[in-house]
Amino acid sequence: MCYNISMIKIYQTKFKGQDATIGERGNCFQAAVASILELTLDVVPDIQEYDEELKWFDTFRNWLNKRGLTAFGLSTGGNILLQGYHLIETKSTTLSNGELHVCVGYNQEVVHDPNPNTTSVGEVVDYIVIMPLNPAKGIIK
Repeated sequence: MCYNISMIKIYQTKFKGQDATIGERGNCFQAAVASILELTLDVVPDIQEYDEELKWFDTFRNWLNKRGLTAFGLSTGGNILLQGYHLIETKSTTLSNGELHVCVGYNQEVVHDPNPNTTSVGEVVDYIVIMPLNPAKGIIK
């Protein structure tokens, strides 16, 4: 399905899996976030840099909060109806061991895979939605 949407397509620059050292692992999450927020890759933090403490999501939300945004995750179970841009976490088709890969979604369909070497998208695991901290800001009254 073709969408008439605007987004900057940012591609990941690292491609190694979980067995690689911190800093060498793939940065698909960073690239997908940069794409959605229309930022350059170097502006978005690479979550693997603070992944050792397994508090990456809190750190990521703190980074978003400084920009008036927040994020939350949704599992694939149940009825989910997402509209607009979001992240889609899938099972990687290029890495083994059930590793995960993040793509850009629009209305629950992958519209950008940050890995230029991927030929197919794996099974969807969950979604991450980025939204304003205060949805009322910016509304014309």
